Amino acid sequence: MHYLFKFFIFLVFSFTLSAENIEVSTKDKILERPLIERYILDELKDLRIENMKLKTEVERRLSKAEIEQTDRAARYMTDTIGNVFYLIAAATSILIFAGWNSLRDLKSKTENIVESRIDTITQKYNTQLQTLQDKLTSQSKKILDNQNNIYNTQYLHSLWMRSNLETNPQSKVDIYDEILKVSANDAEVYAYKADAVLDMDEYEWALNLSNKAIDIDPEYGYAYWQRACANAVLCNKSDAIEDLRIAIEKSPHLIDEIENEILFENIKDSEAFHKILV
Repeated sequence: MHYLFKFFIFLVFSFTLSAENIEVSTKDKILERPLIERYILDELKDLRIENMKLKTEVERRLSKAEIEQTDRAARYMTDTIGNVFYLIAAATSILIFAGWNSLRDLKSKTENIVESRIDTITQKYNTQLQTLQDKLTSQSKKILDNQNNIYNTQYLHSLWMRSNLETNPQSKVDIYDEILKVSANDAEVYAYKADAVLDMDEYEWALNLSNKAIDIDPEYGYAYWQRACANAVLCNKSDAIEDLRIAIEKSPHLIDEIENEILFENIKDSEAFHKILV
């Protein structure tokens, strides 16, 4: 019993201390609340004051900037107007010194300047038009020349085709004469005409035609061949052999035709002739 009593006394004492601590803590919290509220109110007040100061400073700077901008615009306008008056005064002075003392003189000189400018432009465009016309004329001439060349080429081709089909030597000569009317400096035509004339036993004529072909084109081997034929028949053996040698040198394929050429009968027994064949 004695121990139970002591234990009971201990519980009562502990409960009493806990109640006192709780009461003290509650009182401290109640006392701290007004201090916190006061601190918050002071901070809000300081923020409001700072905000008002900032607003006042912004408005002051904006007003200053507007005043400076207005002052700058006014100075710019004043300077511009002053410069315009200076320019007008300078232009007036120049007009006076240049002799434009009246509106009549101004009108007259303006008309002269305009007329001079118009004349210059007109001459320029006339020159350009003349140049363009010359170019068009040149191009037209080239086109006509090309058309004529095409026509002549086609016409010459048809004449050559007719000459290849023709068997009569005189008809061939007539065709070659038609070709020479279009192409007067064609060595090939003279050489083939000489061949046709040889078939007509006109050896001197063939010799002249061969010489004409060689004068036009000294590198044309067939012309030497025709002259060799004419010289062989005319008994100009050395000339014939020399022409034959040149003909084969310039046109090697002609060597295959030597055996079949009856006009070389007069020179086939010559040693120089056989040397050509080797």
